[in-house]
Amino acid sequence: MGTAVIYGSSRKNGNSEQLAKRLTEGFETDHIFLADYKIEPIKDYRHAEKEPYPEDDYHSVIERVLAQDVLVFATPIYWYGASGLTKSFIDRWSQSLREDRDGFLAKLSTKSAWVIAVGDDEPHLKGIPLIQQFQHIFDFTGTRFEGYVLGKANRPGDILEDKAALAAVEEIRNKWRGALANG
Repeated sequence: MGTAVIYGSSRKNGNSEQLAKRLTEGFETDHIFLADYKIEPIKDYRHAEKEPYPEDDYHSVIERVLAQDVLVFATPIYWYGASGLTKSFIDRWSQSLREDRDGFLAKLSTKSAWVIAVGDDEPHLKGIPLIQQFQHIFDFTGTRFEGYVLGKANRPGDILEDKAALAAVEEIRNKWRGALANG
């Protein structure tokens, strides 16, 4: 079971990263920090002649994501949604759909996905629309949405005080261990 964690924070070692690393510790994981790559915003070419997409890091990143079985999106909650880095990356999926819709959707339909989102302003309530957005994304792509963890934190390291988020991560780890043991 290979896992790709797609980190959407602009800050290294932030709370969503700490929680995701705790989740994946000991599992085969490709850690993808979107802030380390140049991924241009999507240009809408749906109703235009085929234009070239930007020469950036999108293709190399999406290839790494598609090479794994399990996807974990780890994002801080910014203004009650996913980070701009996370959203821009997912927006670029429109490019993959235009290039090879059937192939791209076929690959995503073999994946399972989790979301880790951390915020400070009532994230267990106000983070639900973010989770719903991911549910719609995964419904569209045929990706199995396995679940999510919403954490409450502000300063780096605060997430380690969120006992509910830590317990949820441990529950997922136990599920993954069981899946590996059962082949």
